Amino acid sequence: MVIAKEQITKKSLLLNPQKIAKLRDFFKANSDSQAVRQAIDETLAYKDALRAARLIQSRNTFARNGRKDA
Repeated sequence: MVIAKEQITKKSLLLNPQKIAKLRDFFKANSDSQAVRQAIDETLAYKDALRAARLIQSRNTFARNGRKDA
């Protein structure tokens, strides 16, 4: 599988160094930038998944009490 290289831009941010260290440890990242990019990617993916789950729930696709007949 070929993964296209994403476009990145340089930004200057004021960030808490302890939180960056935690991110680096959590993601096993080699750099602060890599850790921040991964945190952003995972947060955006989570938000998309949550939005999709809420949409499914609003359509009553998931039955809470047993199987729902269509």
